Amino acid sequence: MVMNREPRYKLPPSAQTLATGEAGELCASLEPTGDSLAGGFPPLTRPDPLYHVVILALACGVIGLALILSVRNSTEVLLPIVGVPLPELCMSKRYLGFDCPGCGLTRCFISLARGDLTAAWRYNPAGLWLFGMMVAQIPFRAVQLVRIRRGLAELATGYWAQWLFGILGVLLVGQWLLRLVGVPL
Repeated sequence: MVMNREPRYKLPPSAQTLATGEAGELCASLEPTGDSLAGGFPPLTRPDPLYHVVILALACGVIGLALILSVRNSTEVLLPIVGVPLPELCMSKRYLGFDCPGCGLTRCFISLARGDLTAAWRYNPAGLWLFGMMVAQIPFRAVQLVRIRRGLAELATGYWAQWLFGILGVLLVGQWLLRLVGVPL
C-alpha cells in the first residue's frame, strides 16, 4: 500500500534546480513543512527502518538470552534445560591467561536480568552501564520505527550518544586496568 505524502521540505521556485544557485543558497532557502530537524536542514538520506529493526532485534535477543541463561560457580554460563556450560569465548583469557576489558559481561548481564546487582558489579562494573544502554535501545528503536512509518524525521541523538559510548569505553578499559593492577572492585 503506497501512501501519497507531501514532501517534508518544499523548495521555493527560485531553488528548484541546482543550476539556479550555489548549494549553500539551496540549503538556506529550504522551508520545513512538517517535523523539522535541528537547524532546519533536510535529512541527507531516507531513514532506513531495517537498521532500527536489526538494532531492536539484537537488543531484544541479548536481553532475552540474559533472562534464560544462568551462571554456575560464578565462572560458567549454562544453557537452559540441558545445563551444559558454554565454552570460554575470551581469547585473551584462553591464550594469554588474563581477562580482557569485556570479560564478565555475559555473566554481568545474566545477573542484572535476575536483579543481582552485587554479582553483576563483581563480574564487570562497566556492564551495568552497557546493560542500561542495551535496555534503552528497545523503546528508542521502537519509537524510531513508528516515526519512520508515519513519515516523520528520526529523532536526532546528537553528540550525547557518542558521549555515552565514550563513557562506556572509558569504563570498560578503566575497570580492566584497575583489575590488572590488583585493585578490588
